[in-house]
Amino acid sequence: MPRRFACVLFLTLACSALAQQMPAVKPCAAIGAESQTARPRIGLALEGGSAFGLAHIGVLQALEKQHIPIDCIAGTSMGGLIGGFYATGMTPEKLKDLVESKDTDWDQIVGGATPYPALSFRRKEDRRALPNSIVLGLQDGLSLPAGLNAGEPISLLIDKQTLAYDGLASFDDLPIPFRCVATDIITGQEEDFHDGALSKALRATMSIPGLFTPVNAGEKLYVDGGVVNNLPSDVVRAMGADIVIAVHLETAPVRAKDVKSLLEVLGQTARSVISQNEKRGRAGANVTIWVDLSQFNALEFQAHAAIIAQGLVAAEAKEPELHQYAIADNAQWEEYLRQRKGRAASAPGTPRFVAVAGTGPEATAVLEHALQPLAGKPIDSKKLEKRLTRLTGTGNYDVVDYGISHQGGRDGLLITVHETTYAPPMIQPAFQVDGGESSNVNFTLGARLTFVDIAGYRSEWRTDFQFGNTYGVQSEFYRPFSSSSKWFVAPHANASDTTLHLFAKNDPVADYRVYRDNIGADVGYEFGNSAEVRAGYELGFLSNTLRLGTPQLASVEGRVGAARLHFLADRTDGAVVPRNGYSAEATFRWFDTSPGASEPFPTLDARVSYYHPLTAPASVFFSGEGGSTLGFNNTGLPQSFLGGPFRLSAYGQNELRGNQYYLGRAGYRHDLWTLPPFVGKKVYAVASWEVGKMYGVPTASRFPNDVTSGLFAETALGPLFLGYSVGDSGHQKWFFFLGRVF
Repeated sequence: MPRRFACVLFLTLACSALAQQMPAVKPCAAIGAESQTARPRIGLALEGGSAFGLAHIGVLQALEKQHIPIDCIAGTSMGGLIGGFYATGMTPEKLKDLVESKDTDWDQIVGGATPYPALSFRRKEDRRALPNSIVLGLQDGLSLPAGLNAGEPISLLIDKQTLAYDGLASFDDLPIPFRCVATDIITGQEEDFHDGALSKALRATMSIPGLFTPVNAGEKLYVDGGVVNNLPSDVVRAMGADIVIAVHLETAPVRAKDVKSLLEVLGQTARSVISQNEKRGRAGANVTIWVDLSQFNALEFQAHAAIIAQGLVAAEAKEPELHQYAIADNAQWEEYLRQRKGRAASAPGTPRFVAVAGTGPEATAVLEHALQPLAGKPIDSKKLEKRLTRLTGTGNYDVVDYGISHQGGRDGLLITVHETTYAPPMIQPAFQVDGGESSNVNFTLGARLTFVDIAGYRSEWRTDFQFGNTYGVQSEFYRPFSSSSKWFVAPHANASDTTLHLFAKNDPVADYRVYRDNIGADVGYEFGNSAEVRAGYELGFLSNTLRLGTPQLASVEGRVGAARLHFLADRTDGAVVPRNGYSAEATFRWFDTSPGASEPFPTLDARVSYYHPLTAPASVFFSGEGGSTLGFNNTGLPQSFLGGPFRLSAYGQNELRGNQYYLGRAGYRHDLWTLPPFVGKKVYAVASWEVGKMYGVPTASRFPNDVTSGLFAETALGPLFLGYSVGDSGHQKWFFFLGRVF
């Protein structure tokens, strides 16, 4: 993505950057100077720039190789993050290892959404039913979130690296004195953090407007400081540095003919503001290291190795100019490193207790009880982060971070939850455009309205609305037996009016209007966040009448009554396009009455899917499903349908109808490219083979099957598929769909 995308995220600040506020001057002592000949105090200013800022790691590698001592550092955005980590005592090699580690998922850090496996069972249901990224809050009127990314992944990364410095009195007490720059968007002033919580300061300097949610600090609201001071040479000078080395990240120039769209105009406008303060930063430096990053874009974190290498090359090219500031004597250089290392804090000890802050008393009690096993054990960051991510997966908290608490002479683990500020309640819109038949494209608009904690902690009232090809409303009240119970009750009701389309190949045969009204209740049990079993009974009314075409089904109406047992397990890594894991679902119903049925009858439906990665971009998937009325045939209406997208795709919509069927599917998926965060996630190429059969129904083929290929994109509005399917007995068609509704 071009740099201008990052620039447009700063636009909200461009008009507010009217004044700057500098902290009191702090001394920048020459580390190790007492054992050396007097030398100038050297400070380093690191420029912001998203993925471009990874080049600072290469610069630091070169400076240490040249024996250039750094006595103080200031940075903005990614420059602040890299500079802050280096100031805590991390070597350039450790910084490089952190960036390149398989545990550092840059897609997740930039995307920000809680990983699907960490979501609660209820939030997984939401993600599967409404696979788009639009969530509107209703807490104080209709509102959008303050950023695409609440910042949980980057907060956890920062907490891990700065935990030893929790409670630090001043950033001057770090191994290398440090400052980072943010902007208070309430006043429009620059904030140069020099004390307080280091983790919060680093999170603030990284808060790119629009991409990351701002950091709230009482009456202040902090975002990235790039608009007011993207290259803080003046901050380094104010710390007492005699010599300031600035690192400037040079990106590709923008040509007038390339600025066409509204976003490009706005982005370049903001970029102009940033460019002016970068010039001031370069003018205030004694030496400026220019890093050529014109072949990269602002969110190209996966190119970290090449970006770091560019920083190394640029700093090495400056060696003749920097040589005068180097510590020539190896013994003196080692003494400098020794003294810097001696200022580093040791890892925190074993926490004796766990405390939770940031939420109400009932939730605090439940969370502290759940997290108490962490007390009395050394902090395992990986396990801790997994637990905290599960907390954000409930949907009640944007960010959960951690630090050290000191109470009564004991050290404990303090977990701070940051409740979502704009929701709940929340409304999630949904869209479905069904182009399974080119002659009959259907549109449905929907929304899910969710209220939480309305009858005790963890209770929910969730209501779905649909308008279009289907008009309907469905509501369920979910309440655990207690605030920590896995058992729950769930009364529910629904009413719908939908058109059932029947096709033979690509030709419409009949349309039926189907009315349903049901009311019922379930009792269920959750197995962690990945599985649920529930049993209940529902009572209602069903009407099926021919609207157009030749009769294919019985026109019936009457009462429906059925007991139901349902099981669902979802251990996949995604709601729409999983790469790994499996899911299984089974439903058994016993209808004691149903319109047109001559006697009570059972139905059993089951589906199993498996996903497996082959390489980084490639994966395969397999699924099998089937349904049966277990030998009962007089059911009034057929209980199963095949035909349409991903249910024998080449066949006409609902072309095969009956009471017993099977369907198998195997396929291959390959990642093609990543979409911008505002647009979606990824685009894939997909190919699959399907085979199925509806028993008791005459067909032209004894072995109905087809092959489908196409492009699949996860967009902000939902999954978009465009493909072509060719099957047996002359079945073939182009089709598409956007979104999925309930």
